[in-house]
Amino acid sequence: MADVLVTGGTVSDGRIASLDVKLHGLGARTLDRDTALAWMRDGHSLVPVRKGARLPNLQLVEVGDDHFIRADTAKESSDSLPELD
Repeated sequence: MADVLVTGGTVSDGRIASLDVKLHGLGARTLDRDTALAWMRDGHSLVPVRKGARLPNLQLVEVGDDHFIRADTAKESSDSLPELD
């Protein structure tokens, strides 16, 4: 499985709208939330990067019948990202 470096993203109304990512050897691209969830379910690690330093991986958190992408493991019904600027 691949490490997907997350260099930016937007959260709107508690849901990730997009993630800016870099893949080794493939360059930058933007993922929507559904694609990010699918990649995480497939075992890929989404690794936030701030100023070149890797932060702890984003987590796939199950809350009821839904899944959320979080920078922590809190059982909250919203996505979260760390500050990446």
